[in-house]
Amino acid sequence: MNASSLAAQPGPVAPSGTASSGTAPSGAGDARQRRKKLLLWSAPAILVAAVVALKLLSLPLAAGQAGAAYGSSNADGTVHAGQAMGVLNLVERYKSHFAVGDGYVLRGDFERARKEFATALELVPAKDSCKVRVNLVLSLEKLGEEGQKAGDTASALEFFAQGSATVEQAPRDCFTPDSANNSDGEGDALRDAAQRLEEKASASQDGGQDGEGGESEPGQDTPAPPASKLDKLKESGQKAQQERSKGQKLDELLEEEPEQHPKPW
Repeated sequence: MNASSLAAQPGPVAPSGTASSGTAPSGAGDARQRRKKLLLWSAPAILVAAVVALKLLSLPLAAGQAGAAYGSSNADGTVHAGQAMGVLNLVERYKSHFAVGDGYVLRGDFERARKEFATALELVPAKDSCKVRVNLVLSLEKLGEEGQKAGDTASALEFFAQGSATVEQAPRDCFTPDSANNSDGEGDALRDAAQRLEEKASASQDGGQDGEGGESEPGQDTPAPPASKLDKLKESGQKAQQERSKGQKLDELLEEEPEQHPKPW
């Protein structure tokens, strides 16, 4: 075979379906791009889940701090721990307001306590509401007492009426024995508070009426007692004078006699 025939023969043919040596495969690059996009899209959800998990883990700690502060009558500590419970709390939001209200009670700020307990009562599930309701009623009672002391009868009656209405709106299981909503005697506390509120409201009404008509006008003379009463007063005075004379004589006799036995004290 001569050189011309060899040059005319074609060279080896590359197998079909294979890429040329200078071209990179495109499938691997597309997969990497898809993974990056998925990570970017899921990052916010992962972050939210991590924050929620962290908050759920920190809630028992904050609740324990609030309980310990309240037990030691630490008003500021109770308020701060309760406020910490409310940060990003999407599960049991009422507990934060309940704890903050307890802190304000320790401070003696019953108006702020009332607002916190009222908010907690709006958020709490009915099955856990009786304890919150008790604290709201007691704060209303305290505000009514403050109105009484200040002489503001209208304000006192308004708070007492709100407290009574809050008791009347309590669910039935607040008073049911062995109920989870009555585990700490919430029913008895509400009954006792209702009775006190009724008595204090009646006292405020009576006090207001006495204040309006009980005082005499200036310059009005007090009527003189009847003659029979004057005679009795004279007789009582004479008898008292006689008794005093007898007592003085008895004291003189006791001073003259020597004391025979020492006093035991």
